[in-house]
Amino acid sequence: MPTTALVALLCALAPGPAPTTALDRTRSERERGAIHDRVVLARLDQLLPAAMRSSGVGMWIVLTREDAVDPVFRFITPDGAYPGSRNAWVFVDTGAARVRRVVVGSHPEKQAAPFFDEVIEASGDGVFTALRALADRHAPKAIAVDVAADTAAADGLSASMRDGLLAGLGPHAAAVVSAERLVIDLLEPRLPEERAHFEEAARVTRGLWEEAFSRRVITPGQTTVGDLLWHVRQRMADLHVGTWFRPDLRVQRRGVPFEPMMVAPDDQVILPGDLLHLDVGITYLDLSTDYQRMAYVPAPGETAPPPGLVKALAATNRLQELLVAEMREGRPGAEVHAAAMARAQAEGLQAMIYSHSVGLFGHFVGAAIGAYKPGSKPSLRASLPLRAGAFTSIELNTRSPVPEWGGQQVYVMLEDDAWLSPEGMRFFLPRQTSLMLVR
Repeated sequence: MPTTALVALLCALAPGPAPTTALDRTRSERERGAIHDRVVLARLDQLLPAAMRSSGVGMWIVLTREDAVDPVFRFITPDGAYPGSRNAWVFVDTGAARVRRVVVGSHPEKQAAPFFDEVIEASGDGVFTALRALADRHAPKAIAVDVAADTAAADGLSASMRDGLLAGLGPHAAAVVSAERLVIDLLEPRLPEERAHFEEAARVTRGLWEEAFSRRVITPGQTTVGDLLWHVRQRMADLHVGTWFRPDLRVQRRGVPFEPMMVAPDDQVILPGDLLHLDVGITYLDLSTDYQRMAYVPAPGETAPPPGLVKALAATNRLQELLVAEMREGRPGAEVHAAAMARAQAEGLQAMIYSHSVGLFGHFVGAAIGAYKPGSKPSLRASLPLRAGAFTSIELNTRSPVPEWGGQQVYVMLEDDAWLSPEGMRFFLPRQTSLMLVR
């Protein structure tokens, strides 16, 4: 074989370069499944007993079915578990250190030990008969089911399933209560391992916005908002990560009126001098990220953003600092919001704070700090205390006049995910302190 041909063959067989960015690859399906199973087991073993006891619940019944799956189903079952045509997952506090775990229904595959202690095969109304037998055996004083007015993740029981359950339980139906606080106490606490998983998901999210705000994706005067957003969504698909909302882009432009709720239409062309805002989050390793970043498209001859835009970003950075300084374990979200807003007003910031819990879902079950619409009805989450180790999306904005834009008011909207450490809030990624430049 000629030397040149041999060299070419060896080059073709050699491994490619190792991944260098967050967008080079994500974990295999096998790795993801193993992570899921490990975390679910830890949640059931370590968190469920306290969650049930703090709510005074002796039995928790999660009833679900295919095509109408309870939101908590995935987070209490092993990877690959199937909801069946009518299945129940039953958790019984017998007073032992470990809650007894029982599956009732069809498709019992993969649901035995170590996840569940007993599998009762049943179908149709036989599921309700088996649940009655379990209630007779254990006589719980309170039976929690997933019906909740304020927490969507705890509101997964369908009307027909509830009717069947209440009829099937007979005299035990009087013991049925909402599982709302139980679900919050089970799902909100984060296991230490999950911090590393979330940071990994955050790095993938960062790769998306860094690529989106580059000349690889944006050609000013040609690229549309839709072009950019479809690129982001395609990259998510390429990486086999999900998303819990469609990413959106806002465009602020000199001389054009703007309100924070104004999402740019897909056919709008991105121009030099535009200030861009991307809202993007992914679902990966059972966790949901939520980030917002801003970039400036330099006009011809510009090498940096106008000083007024730089100052506007600094105002939002200051608001972040004021907010996280008020976030302490045990403090209710509404109290944190009031204190941070008072400090912002004292410093002359035109501010809005609408931060929220983040974790297994993007808008999660823990404390909420403020609301996007002023005057909104206070929610249960506003009264919840900040929990040690839990994750919060620090979402907010400030409004500032920009002299270079004729005094036009410009909104700088940022969102960063963080967790509550013993020393205070810690961001998973460095927050944005300078505008990205599309160049």
